[in-house]
Amino acid sequence: MYQLEVKRYLVEHQFPPNRGWDVTVDIDAMELAKGGRHPSGKRERARLAKDWLVDAGVKIGPHLEFGRADLVASKPGTATVVVEVEGESSRQKEQAVYSAFGQIVLLMRPDTNVRYGIAVPGTPSWEGQMAKIPAHIRDLLSLTLWLVGKTSVRELK
Repeated sequence: MYQLEVKRYLVEHQFPPNRGWDVTVDIDAMELAKGGRHPSGKRERARLAKDWLVDAGVKIGPHLEFGRADLVASKPGTATVVVEVEGESSRQKEQAVYSAFGQIVLLMRPDTNVRYGIAVPGTPSWEGQMAKIPAHIRDLLSLTLWLVGKTSVRELK
């Protein structure tokens, strides 16, 4: 599952706009398979995921407060959620998770009404990499780890 597909299914199952969530998703050129070398079919899958997000009412582009965070979701009466997202790519999963962790830490603010997360495809290999982030660190940072599939999203405990 590519990064843009992870974003799509995370929005669909965790932050659906039709249930009151205001969602902004940032998309870069590599996610759309523009520039560089990409596997066959990635461009079409990315287009379908982007089209779904737009049709669902997701704002595409940088967030006003959190900039180029991959996904920002807010809903009246709940904490704002800022998420870094990874998907299948040519880089090693371990490096992708470390990168997402570093990016989310750099976005953190002392605001207690903001939660943070990292989302990846819900496969055993991705889950193994996410499990390297200790539970006490996740608690300390208000960090949620999501394993995303086409039909559901599971929180890593």
